[in-house]
Amino acid sequence: MGEPIRNVRVQEALDVWATEKNNRTFSDVLRRAVSGELLLDISTSQLADRAAGPGPGDRIAIASQTDNAGKHLLLAYTDNARLAARTPENTLSLGQPAHAVIEQAMRDYEGIVIDAGHPGMFIAYADELRQGLGAEPAAAARLARDLVQRDRAFEEFLAGLALAPVYIAVQPHRDEAGTITSVSVLTARGRDGEELSALFTSPAEVWAWAPEVEARPTRLANVARVALQDGHVGAIVNPAGPAGPLPPGILAAYAGDAPGPAPTAG
Repeated sequence: MGEPIRNVRVQEALDVWATEKNNRTFSDVLRRAVSGELLLDISTSQLADRAAGPGPGDRIAIASQTDNAGKHLLLAYTDNARLAARTPENTLSLGQPAHAVIEQAMRDYEGIVIDAGHPGMFIAYADELRQGLGAEPAAAARLARDLVQRDRAFEEFLAGLALAPVYIAVQPHRDEAGTITSVSVLTARGRDGEELSALFTSPAEVWAWAPEVEARPTRLANVARVALQDGHVGAIVNPAGPAGPLPPGILAAYAGDAPGPAPTAG
């Protein structure tokens, strides 16, 4: 038996979500919910040995619920205590990588409920999950997970970052009539106030850091090229944290040609 599952990072975000519901706190829960593990409720499964858990030939039943609009939602929990508080009789859970649970909620259901019955209960529908995780949810989840868990070589993380869509935070500027007259790309500040290009592994990472901006897709090569051209001291991935710094030497190695327009500040 391994250590009991308790996804503390998601619980911290749910505690804030319980008292303050807005785009930032929603995005903060979602970006955290792709890392670590989540529990599925399999209490009604038909198992030969419940103490041993699922085995060959067992029939697994994963709990879900239907909301008032008829949406079929997957139930997931951040620890067994919160699951047991909801279904105290014969509780049985199945731990899964959190990103796989989110992907299952998008693929096989119409969304997800995390910690049903808890004050911080979080509901995200499939279209909200796709919007928050971007064009390639699996890649976004893997990259965010890498920054949290730090169990893969940094070179492997960089290779994945170069292949996946990344996002920049774009701030529109409007005239008195509300017409957009220009846009600017937000940058981050280092520990000593130095300017850094900011890039993000998903739109949810953007909105957890700057909730009122546009999350615009681009590529690492574009960000690297602009950072070097504009004299930034480097770049930072997911500045809401855990973050990944990219010094100029790394940026130079990835500043080659890339599809799509480069982000420009202005």
